[in-house]
Amino acid sequence: MAGQDCEYPTVSSLFDQFLRLYEEIDKSDLPTNSDELQKKIKDTVAGLIKTTVLVSEVGVFSSNETLEELSTNSIKFLLLPVLLGSLTLKRTNLERMEVLRLSNIYFRDYITRCKQYGLTDVDLPPEPNKEDKEDEDDAEKKKRMVRVPPRKGMPTPQELGAMARQREDKIRRFKEKKAMGERLNELKKALENPSHDEEIIRNYHIAMVKKFIMDCLEELESVTMERNMLAEMAAMRMKGTLPDAEEAPKPKPLKPILITRDAMQKNVFGLGYPSLPSMTVEEFYDQRVREGWFPDPSKNQNCLQDRAAGGPDKEKEAIEREEAEKEAAEERDDPDKIAHERGMDEWRDTHKRGWGNTYNRS
Repeated sequence: MAGQDCEYPTVSSLFDQFLRLYEEIDKSDLPTNSDELQKKIKDTVAGLIKTTVLVSEVGVFSSNETLEELSTNSIKFLLLPVLLGSLTLKRTNLERMEVLRLSNIYFRDYITRCKQYGLTDVDLPPEPNKEDKEDEDDAEKKKRMVRVPPRKGMPTPQELGAMARQREDKIRRFKEKKAMGERLNELKKALENPSHDEEIIRNYHIAMVKKFIMDCLEELESVTMERNMLAEMAAMRMKGTLPDAEEAPKPKPLKPILITRDAMQKNVFGLGYPSLPSMTVEEFYDQRVREGWFPDPSKNQNCLQDRAAGGPDKEKEAIEREEAEKEAAEERDDPDKIAHERGMDEWRDTHKRGWGNTYNRS
């Protein structure tokens, strides 16, 4: 028979503390392999194991009692195995096969205990490799790890029926899980009322146990599939049929375009660049001119760079040529010139000299 609430107040407070830590880990945005989260997972697992030992010593559960005989504060202790299994799946400091083995044990223990109290009628899936014994020699273990290759061709009617039943079962579980989540939210709001009674607490704990049953069944399916996959990979590795990851074709490295000062520097090795230069500045400029990015210097002779390169005489000739063109435009009453000057006159009428010069700059 289960003990009374007053017999283990410390166990109850410990469980509530680690349940809050579990919820923080489950909602955390940190990467699973981060040191901070892994330390938190390790500490929480250790605390839940300690709580499990205390619950066993107190004798909370009994094999010959029903859910009605279980005290309200004892129902939440049913969650201990599923919390340990869920956190164990997130651990990265152990071999993955060992992680899956421990999680499988925790999840199956949780479903078995819940079925004992009538909280579920789910039949557990068959245990993989259950016939293996620890005293088998290595040769027999290797032989057992070899799986029968999958049958090719169209599925049989029996297989189609099994797939249809599996799909219907997943849809039914999804709807039940959604309804159970809504029920939990309602009960959680009711618990915030200071005048709530023990019946609300009991219903909340039972709803939480049933919600974790649905999560546990999904996790058990994933664990079973991953264990089978790892076993197949181990068998292929022993037979030498598993392809090596290093044999995958590597992509062709990109060739960078580096600018050098002249053709001589282009032919020099080891200039501190990650690879050899591919073109000089002149070649790069000519390429950009052909592509239309830069102006063609042969077609633009009236630029400041050309004037400076020609010396003061050429600069003077360019200025005289500009003044002559200006006078010729005024003599023939160029309409564009007249419109530009009228626009400037109107702009000066509406914008006095010095406006906007708030810092009194000349």
